[in-house]
Amino acid sequence: MNRLKLLIVTISALWFTAADLPAQTTELHVRLDAGNGSQVSGALVALIDGDKVVAEGLSSPGGTVRISSAPGTYRVRVRRIGFRPFFSDPVTLPFKGELVLRVESQRIVLDAMVVSAKAQCGAIRRDAETLSLAWDEITKALRASQITQADFGSTGRMLVYRREYGRKGEVVSRDSSVKPITGQRPFGVPDVSSLTRLGYVRGSPDRGWEYFGPDEAVLLSDEFAATHCFQVVRDRQKRQGQIGVAFEPAPNRTLSDIKGVLWVDEKTAELRDIDFVYVNAGILTKFEPGGFTRFMRVASGTWLVSEWQLRMPKLEAGFGFGDSITQIGVIENGGFIVGDLPTDTANAATRLDSSRKK
Repeated sequence: MNRLKLLIVTISALWFTAADLPAQTTELHVRLDAGNGSQVSGALVALIDGDKVVAEGLSSPGGTVRISSAPGTYRVRVRRIGFRPFFSDPVTLPFKGELVLRVESQRIVLDAMVVSAKAQCGAIRRDAETLSLAWDEITKALRASQITQADFGSTGRMLVYRREYGRKGEVVSRDSSVKPITGQRPFGVPDVSSLTRLGYVRGSPDRGWEYFGPDEAVLLSDEFAATHCFQVVRDRQKRQGQIGVAFEPAPNRTLSDIKGVLWVDEKTAELRDIDFVYVNAGILTKFEPGGFTRFMRVASGTWLVSEWQLRMPKLEAGFGFGDSITQIGVIENGGFIVGDLPTDTANAATRLDSSRKK
């Protein structure tokens, strides 16, 4: 029987300070104004020293954020989904009082983008304009999700499940539980570099396999960029109104890996989901194991992983003349967010049945 692993990693703090930050720090209070009297919530606000991000946080529903750094002179960069980045004039810390920024920047237009047939391998270059523009919108949502913590507590709970199906799709076993969502993450690995060195699927037919899915830390890492190729794609039939960034292993990569597409809404530039399959995984590749991750924006403007799933084949080895491996079922591990009300949990069973990916 396959050995399956769905790892939970701890979410990072609401605001992040560089590991090498000096002991002497000062806190900058920033308030973002959209220019029409409304606040800018869920924006990535960073202190920039040249090209280096010194500290970064998410603006609150009231458009405020506090960032700590060493005394010095910086610029404040504001990134919000669907808009070009905004940069302030130089700001010197310590700064007395509250820094109010009127954030005015050009909207991003994705629906008029022309899809190119050429893929780019390695870190995405700025001269690949269409690809870099789409990827920037994706990374904003990934980064926001990565550093969000408070919204998990206010959202409620998550239902996690394991389901096993037989040869004809019949239910062999199923198990689920509801637990607090604070501090929990979907599938991931604590050491991103291990995926580059050891692959995304590990094991053998006799010992079983371990599967690792891509979380935000993986997709944002330099290692992922260095070992994959990227291309802007569309699917007018199945993904109307969306544009995607497809990724696949670089041609020289032979370890088990993933390929898939990150899909973005053309009008809002919001990241919707990621679909992927495992490749270079030996006999497993034939059975197309894979998974998906869904994202949602919450009321405060920040981002959460709302649903996730890994789907793996259950295999059986034959013996005798012409030994072979056949699929005898499917195993799914996954989860999704449920609210705080009793009716939310009561309806979770219905949603669980409907969440099976055909």
